[in-house]
Amino acid sequence: MMTTILILGPFVLVWAIAALFYALGRRRARQLQLDEITFAQSVRQRLAPMVMARPRTWLAIKSRNPEDVARSMGLEGLQPCASGNALTGLTADQLFVSPPVNGWVVVLGDRLPNPESDIDRCFRFLNETSERVGHVQYFHGNPTLGHHAWVKVIERQVARAYVWTGETTWNQGETTLAEQKSGMQCFDYFSDDDEGAFQLWETVRQNVEQLPLLASIWSVDPVALEEGAFRARPGWVGRMPVGRSEKN
Repeated sequence: MMTTILILGPFVLVWAIAALFYALGRRRARQLQLDEITFAQSVRQRLAPMVMARPRTWLAIKSRNPEDVARSMGLEGLQPCASGNALTGLTADQLFVSPPVNGWVVVLGDRLPNPESDIDRCFRFLNETSERVGHVQYFHGNPTLGHHAWVKVIERQVARAYVWTGETTWNQGETTLAEQKSGMQCFDYFSDDDEGAFQLWETVRQNVEQLPLLASIWSVDPVALEEGAFRARPGWVGRMPVGRSEKN
């Protein structure tokens, strides 16, 4: 009996250790899965207020005359429209030019170019718009994908531009003091993420979250249009010509 125990003992011990490592491995895998789900939920919860309060894409144009901006952009079928109505009732082919907010007008609408689909069109649109109106700023933040952009063009000269759509597609000009104060971080062209996916998405999340702060330092945060003092003030609604909205 003693001999049998001595012979089988090492085998039993090996199987016991293997079973222990297997159990620990499954527990660790479940924990990693829970951590991933928790992280994704945390990102959605932290970004949710932005989805409700701000547009995904907008322009800020230095002007105190929204009608002049709308006509300079070539918008057709112009009609005055209260800000409150425009924020909830724009059709897919309309742009809204807001009343002035501290010397800036905000332009909203689905017809604004999307850097996620065509960065070249976005560049051409901003360049042409700047030729028409002078100083134009462009902001884009997609909380679902994490894509984001901030661009400043003055008299057709790109003062600063950064666009990230899964990779850096446009990075021009020196990092501004406003970006530093906002905590924005930029990736280089063709850069590899050596710190892992978690760190990458933490940086992306922070950039999207801080985009309104950067906008408020550079010009204006469009959430200001939600304030009661502005909701009743008129801006202008019009349609962008097909030549600009589709060919740029």
